[in-house]
Amino acid sequence: METEKRNNASIQKKSMEAEAATKIQAGFRGYQVRKQLKNKVSAPGDISNQRRSARRKSSGRLADSGRIAQTKSKSPSDIEEKSAVKIQAGVRGFLVRRRQKKQIQGKESS
Repeated sequence: METEKRNNASIQKKSMEAEAATKIQAGFRGYQVRKQLKNKVSAPGDISNQRRSARRKSSGRLADSGRIAQTKSKSPSDIEEKSAVKIQAGVRGFLVRRRQKKQIQGKESS
């Protein structure tokens, strides 16, 4: 009985460590990508550069109504870009949560 409790505790500890490692890795990868984008120099007319800069600008939250009013005056392509980024973030979050749920269920059934 007691060894079973120890095994469950060690499995939970490993699970927590894996989750922590995943969060740390995701944060570091994000840092690396932002650093690469900052250091990368491309032509001013390059459309991919314009999209990257739009993504960087749109990653911030709309904190006040002043920024919301600014959003209305932007061109339709800017709004579409921002909307696409928001949708992608939601889908990625859903996929990560689903994957973690499956991993936890797989470990419990083992």
